Amino acid sequence: MTNFNKILTALIGVTCLISNVNAKPNMLFTLENLERQRAVLLDNLTTTKLSTYQREQNTNKLIKRLVDLERMVLRDDRIATSNSIMAKNAFENYDLTFLVHAGSESKKSPMAHWLQALKITNQSIEKSRAGAR
Repeated sequence: MTNFNKILTALIGVTCLISNVNAKPNMLFTLENLERQRAVLLDNLTTTKLSTYQREQNTNKLIKRLVDLERMVLRDDRIATSNSIMAKNAFENYDLTFLVHAGSESKKSPMAHWLQALKITNQSIEKSRAGAR
C-alpha cells in the first residue's frame, strides 16, 4: 500500500468517525410525519377538486394512517419528554394534534371535531365571504 493510499484510508476513517459522532436520530420524526399526514387529511376534507366518493375513500385511508401515527407519537417517551417547542405545542393542543383520537373521544368525526375545536360553526361559515386577502 502506498503512502497516498494509507493517508486516504486514514482520512476516510477519521471522516466516518466524525460523521458518526454528529449523526443524531431525529426524535421528532414521528411527530413531524403526524403533522404532515394531518395536513393532508385536512386538505383532503376541504378541497373542492374531489367528488364526495373520492373524498370519502381518501379520508378513510388517511384516518387509518393517522390512527397509527397518533398512537406512535403518544407512546414515544422521547417525544413526550422532549423540550422542543414542536413537542410542547403538540401536547398542549391535544385536540388539534391528535385529531382522530380526540374526535373519537368526543364521538365525532375528525372534521367535525376540528371545526368545533376551532369554533367554526355553520353560522360563521354562512356569514363569511369568499375572496383573496
